[in-house]
Amino acid sequence: MDHGELAKRLGATTMFSRLPQGQLLALLERSPRRQAGAGQWLTGEACGLRDHLVLLAGELEVQRTWTGRDGREQVSARRIAVNADGPGLSLLSAAGSGMRVRACASSEWLAIDGEALDGLLGWSHLGDHRLPLKHLNVFHKVPLENLQAVFERMTERAVESGETIVAQGEPGDAYYVILSGEAEVWVTDPFTDETSRATVLGAGDGFGEEALLLEGNRTATVTMISPGRLLVLGQQDFDRLLKPGMVAEVDAAAARDLLERGAAKLIDCRYEMEYEEGRIPGAQLVPLDRLRREGVFTVDPQPRYIVYCRSGRRSRAAVFLLRERGVQAVSLTGGIREWPYEVESTPP
Repeated sequence: MDHGELAKRLGATTMFSRLPQGQLLALLERSPRRQAGAGQWLTGEACGLRDHLVLLAGELEVQRTWTGRDGREQVSARRIAVNADGPGLSLLSAAGSGMRVRACASSEWLAIDGEALDGLLGWSHLGDHRLPLKHLNVFHKVPLENLQAVFERMTERAVESGETIVAQGEPGDAYYVILSGEAEVWVTDPFTDETSRATVLGAGDGFGEEALLLEGNRTATVTMISPGRLLVLGQQDFDRLLKPGMVAEVDAAAARDLLERGAAKLIDCRYEMEYEEGRIPGAQLVPLDRLRREGVFTVDPQPRYIVYCRSGRRSRAAVFLLRERGVQAVSLTGGIREWPYEVESTPP
């Protein structure tokens, strides 16, 4: 069953009925498909079920453990299977701790992130449907209590072809989302003074966050190449409402623990010359400007990433870009200058 057909069938269920088909399809496309053999556990005893499971084939046993009024541990079990006479799938909703799931036969399912669905459902009640579907990721990371305030504070602006929206070197004072039209991004290399076109932005793309997160000047010039409309969020509102939910940070000790356990991968978002001079072992080099230009095509979207730079300022911008595109990422607090562990360099 392809994602389009699955979206139609899920849209007929109570849980997913409020979601527009486009949003549901986007959610399914980033939900991994998994398989298990008979007897294999799908969940650990401690963590419980965090994802919503869409069973596509096979049969699952669901065990729930709780404490009764007499203080004794109680266990119940039930089975779910795909009914051949039904929609061709079965749903098991995320219920957190106390639930374990085991495959009774060879099974295949789709794992839908519970937090992502909660955000979408909250969005369906609070969201601003002027925003193109392509750009929803950035707002799904915003706490639901902040969503309404974000939409109330964003203003709509008409723009003309040839109009420069932001200019490289100027202070940043707003974040923009393109509702309609296209814009070119031009960057002047600080070392060679050569200017080149970095990318073309269209409906659903956001820009202007780097200067706000870096607390500095604009790093590129953005010029409209067609008439269009923009949504604009001022710096104070960006810092208060949007930034906290989009730029998570982790300290050096916690980062090393995640890396040693294989729970995260490392990205260095500095320039190549900085990377060669000194880097954290195992880091993948993805300079910030390349990340802006190439987006998620640069990285595998499935793992969790820890991103670092020299001080933490550039990595906050990189994390924003990654999370905007649905990639799990956190910034290393203080960057490599506050990393107390091993650092390697490229021999001359």
